[in-house]
Amino acid sequence: MPHSPSQARRVLAGFALASLGNGLTLPFLYVYMAQVQDLGSSTAGWMFAWMGLIGLAAAPGVGALLDRFGPRPVLVGALAVEAVSIGSLGFVDGTVPTMAVLAGVVVGASPLWPGTTTLLAAMVPVDGRERAYGFAFLGLNVGIGVGGLVSAFLVDVDRAETFQVLYLCDALAYLAYAAVLVFLVRSPASTEDGADQEGTGGTWGEVLRDRRAVALVGCGVLAVTFGYGQLEAGATAYAVDVAGVPATALGWAFAANAAVIVCGQVILLRLTSGWRRTSALACAVLTWSLSWTVLAAADLMPTAGAIAAVVIGLAIFGLGETLWAPIVTGLANTIAPDHLRGRYNASLGLTLTLGQILGPALAGTLIGSGLGHLWALVVIGGTLTAGLVLTRLRFLLTEAEDGAAPQAETLREPVDVAAE
Repeated sequence: MPHSPSQARRVLAGFALASLGNGLTLPFLYVYMAQVQDLGSSTAGWMFAWMGLIGLAAAPGVGALLDRFGPRPVLVGALAVEAVSIGSLGFVDGTVPTMAVLAGVVVGASPLWPGTTTLLAAMVPVDGRERAYGFAFLGLNVGIGVGGLVSAFLVDVDRAETFQVLYLCDALAYLAYAAVLVFLVRSPASTEDGADQEGTGGTWGEVLRDRRAVALVGCGVLAVTFGYGQLEAGATAYAVDVAGVPATALGWAFAANAAVIVCGQVILLRLTSGWRRTSALACAVLTWSLSWTVLAAADLMPTAGAIAAVVIGLAIFGLGETLWAPIVTGLANTIAPDHLRGRYNASLGLTLTLGQILGPALAGTLIGSGLGHLWALVVIGGTLTAGLVLTRLRFLLTEAEDGAAPQAETLREPVDVAAE
């Protein structure tokens, strides 16, 4: 099935459905654990770190499974695990049971982005992949934005049953993506450019011997620790516990974040199409530094101003996201050998999980200890540092890999994943 835009559109639609369910619960996971389950802010922060540890342990297996069996069967199995786990989250009580269910949530979620991007790599030509990843990230955030708006009206921290309904709806959304993959998407055959070579040999040792891959993961961990790793735990904890923003306002903040991505995704990718990939990634992380600066100012304002600062801060964060996700995924797939594509995509998931070990632990420790302002200074400085480090990554890449020169494949007629 070489270069099938209709199949790619189905994958993108299914992924957006799963994201819609995720949006129902994403803004309130910290609030649910800290206030509804009454675990406290510090324990809730460490729960996010626990999720990162499970993701770290799962990442090598995810990459190997994707390369061995192909992305479609791995995704279907993972979605089933995710549906059962997230559906159970609203019905558990206590630290240990919550840790057990969250482990299942992470194991089920770990293959979703790398599996989807690996699947898309087999359905579009090389020059169309970054655009396809942009549409995938767009669908992710449309789902999160709509879900966040819906949940903002439904959630009530004094009624645990409202969270139970949200988690069950999230489970149904993951099952919907699984149904799309089972009934509407075919497993890709080997393509002309080798984008999907199921069952071929390959090891993580080959990935570790690639200095480009190791450097990309290292830069990604630094960026995610002070960026994405703070979005669910640090930013929400600061807004609620330090700035005194009502929990229901978080849904609007995440909706604003998603709205910026939806409106700006295609435009920003087009505006930066002539940039080096490393420059665009550095710009993304520096934008996150500005976002945390605005968010930090929320504690200096009355309630209305604080809510506005949180909403604007997360909206600015979305500008950086429009560049980060598709470009870093495109870079990983550019340097990846065909038989290791699953592992290279899984390595990007590794940057997220490592960042989610360090980031939430940092946020839980500082904010939980009453050092919210120090947290703000640390994440602002950390994202500034990550942006500077990313500019040095270009010295390990060729001109074509960094996007400064066209690759031979870009001379072909591009396939539009949005329309056949």
